[in-house]
Amino acid sequence: MSTRKLVSASFANLLIPISGLLVGPLLSRELGPTGRGLYAALTLPIVVCGWIGTYGLQDALSYHLRTGRLSTRAAAKVSLIASVPLGLLGIGLLAVLGLFVFPGGDDGHYGQFLLLSLLAPLHILANLLIGALTGASDIRGVNLVKVVPALLRTALVVFACLTLDLSAYWAGLLFVASVSGGLVLGLVRLHFSTERVESAGEETGDPPEPPDPGIPTRSLLAYSLTCLPGVLAAISTARLDQIIGLPVIGARELGFYAVAVSVAEIPMVIATAARTVLMGRPSSGDRRRASTVARLAVLGSIVASGVLAAIAGIAVPWVFGAAFAPAVLPTVILCAATTLYTSMVIFSAVLLANGRAAWSSGALVAGSVLGIVFLFLLAPMGAVGAAIASLVGYGVSVVAAGAMVRRVPELPSLRELTVPYREDLRSLGEVAIGFVGRFRKRATTEPGPSDPAGSGGDEAPPRRALGTLVRRIDVGTFGVGLLFVLAWLRLMVPLLIQLLDTGRPEFNSREDLVPPASDLVGDALSLAFILVAAVLAAHGGYRRRPGRLWSLAVVLAPFLAIEASGLLNHQRPGLVSLALPLAAVAIWLQPVRREVLGVIGVLGAVTATGSILLALVRPDLGLISGAAAGDKSALLGGLLAGPFLHSNVLGIALALSIPFVFCVARPPLRWGALAVMLFALFWTGSRSSQLAVAAVLGTYLLVRLFPTRTWLLSGVMASGVAAVVLVPLVTTDPEAFTRRGRIWRTLLDRWAEHPLLGHGPRYFQREPDLTVQLGGEFTHGHNVLVQFLVVGGLLTTVLVALLVLLTWRRSVALAGAGFPAAALFLVAFLYVSWLEASHVPTTLAGHATWLPLMVIALLGLPAGDAPPASTGQDRGGRSWAGAGWRNGTAGALQQRLAGRGSTQKTTVSRM
Repeated sequence: MSTRKLVSASFANLLIPISGLLVGPLLSRELGPTGRGLYAALTLPIVVCGWIGTYGLQDALSYHLRTGRLSTRAAAKVSLIASVPLGLLGIGLLAVLGLFVFPGGDDGHYGQFLLLSLLAPLHILANLLIGALTGASDIRGVNLVKVVPALLRTALVVFACLTLDLSAYWAGLLFVASVSGGLVLGLVRLHFSTERVESAGEETGDPPEPPDPGIPTRSLLAYSLTCLPGVLAAISTARLDQIIGLPVIGARELGFYAVAVSVAEIPMVIATAARTVLMGRPSSGDRRRASTVARLAVLGSIVASGVLAAIAGIAVPWVFGAAFAPAVLPTVILCAATTLYTSMVIFSAVLLANGRAAWSSGALVAGSVLGIVFLFLLAPMGAVGAAIASLVGYGVSVVAAGAMVRRVPELPSLRELTVPYREDLRSLGEVAIGFVGRFRKRATTEPGPSDPAGSGGDEAPPRRALGTLVRRIDVGTFGVGLLFVLAWLRLMVPLLIQLLDTGRPEFNSREDLVPPASDLVGDALSLAFILVAAVLAAHGGYRRRPGRLWSLAVVLAPFLAIEASGLLNHQRPGLVSLALPLAAVAIWLQPVRREVLGVIGVLGAVTATGSILLALVRPDLGLISGAAAGDKSALLGGLLAGPFLHSNVLGIALALSIPFVFCVARPPLRWGALAVMLFALFWTGSRSSQLAVAAVLGTYLLVRLFPTRTWLLSGVMASGVAAVVLVPLVTTDPEAFTRRGRIWRTLLDRWAEHPLLGHGPRYFQREPDLTVQLGGEFTHGHNVLVQFLVVGGLLTTVLVALLVLLTWRRSVALAGAGFPAAALFLVAFLYVSWLEASHVPTTLAGHATWLPLMVIALLGLPAGDAPPASTGQDRGGRSWAGAGWRNGTAGALQQRLAGRGSTQKTTVSRM
């Protein structure tokens, strides 16, 4: 159990440095080295005040809850009451500290610092809640208080960097205020929780002792004052160098050092997680078993720090920019210091948990004093000197704390706390396998009428594998998957032929460089798509009589409205205009399994891999640079565009594909594909697509943390809709959003000429005079609302909104049934669409948008009078086809869609 707690807490803690890595590069490029150093000087004192400002009460709460002297409700009450005087004292100390950090005050930074300091009590309260939850062994509660602010901070700062001219002060305000999200959850969890914590007696069969309902005020104060020197020393060792670094080593060197710390502190999450577990109530009376967490934490820290030190020379300049290359050496030194930090934290936690707070404080004070001395002595060395000072401080603390642990016979030995045993590694492997199983979520569906109990648990013999596979792949799912592949080939192959034949064309050029072979192959693939869709529709119409004709009408209506607008504007539709509507009919007529959406994820991974290989082999073809790349050309010699005309288009394709990577069955392929796609997306420099993927990953984490609260999904989607609708309507500055304001104003004025039906789908190609008014050769409106209003008018826009609403409803129902990939796609679509619109043409060029919307909107419909399909089961015992599947997960989904409560307990397959 302790090992599982360590892994769970480490995973949650890891989100904090991941947030730093996501936000750090954007802040570094937005603010520059000097602004990045100022941002650190504005925010770090407040964060550190949140730690120091508890004055040892955080550890005192943990100790008293651990020993049963305090209840969780009493701890919540103590935290709230104590945060008032402690917060006021913290604000006063920060005001004094600001006079030293920001001398002079002529530039207004001191006033900004004072304003941010008013939020310091929130950070103090957050740490008090963490201490209480730690003592109660409520690891999930601790994770929530830490993770929610990190996710909120990441979303706010990334959004601000991409859309606003962000200053160091406003970035600091977003950072400091984000802690409020975790406070609410922590207070609610403490106040309304029952005493459900674990104790040592649970394994021996003895009932745990009930906590004292009173508040031992004197004991809390005494233990807090005993812990206070250690708290001050630990904070000064970990962060004092950055607080006083501005006047000591200068803003530029502090910026380098802050970047090095943000990388090297990643393995510290393991130490923090181990401290959380060790400070809680022990789950075993066996001393060796109870110290398993400490041994595994030391091992994990050494491995993680070694990996980071090995790749720092490449990773730091690439992630943070070439200007931060001097931060490499401090990063390597701090990685070595992190291994010592882990042992220091573990020894200190063992002493604190066993009533030796004074000894812990003495060891930490010794290392802190020596670290501060070395910081001033090595100040001429800048960031490197600060890193060496941290290394020395951690080393002294480890030696001193280790000596204190050895003096107490009843405590684990240093060997038991640092060197793993064979059973530790075995336990870690079992936990890792369990976590992989949780993410795969093998189905545990209760048997339905056609799914007898126990029939799915047997492995099929190898000689029957091929036959089982054939039975699983029904015509509808295979055919729709083939449509995905054909549409992808229709887009990619002509682009590659053109690229290899004529080279990379100039961006926004109207010159026709398409070779005849490219047109020929494109037409052939379009015809193949139409034929396959027609065959699927004919096959489905012959075998089925589906219901819910209105669902098909909602899907087809936008296409019909746009083509009607084209006809009224004298734009004759081509044969390719039939492709997507015919595909919609085929999907409506054929039973399609939701796992077919995984094909899109695989194709996205292939696109990312091929684009990276093209950039490595032929950078003149795979990358764009110069004026077309703008201010983002420093990324690895240019921006990754692959076969597409611009890197933003590749970014959109990847953003719309990433949600479906989670449908891939095998974890190595799933996570490997996700890593490749994220790397390629970063290389594209497409900030709008990166924001969309950040929203997708954040939503995925919300789904994992709160699997039953699907209203959170609707909240994220509603935010995307608000951005799509409001941003172009309220923007008046023509230079806003990289001159998109000018495009929106011009196109909305043109839409006013034909408000009901618009100008038709080929308006941009037939109106060359738009170039001057839009400021470039743009072929779309850079916002889907503007795009649909211009090409299809108000009628098309309303019909598209109805389709999105239907997809919204279906995706939330699917998420409730355990398949959130559909909802993740809608999040990606909405967050991409507020600044882009090149992904919504109604030809096969828009297949990455329309085909998933069709499948999601029509997924889970009743089977009508279709003949029963053959049943087949996967290794987890699911019935994939026919009545078994419909009575299982599909049945639960249909009941959710119909608004009825499901009496059948169902969990999901691969999400």
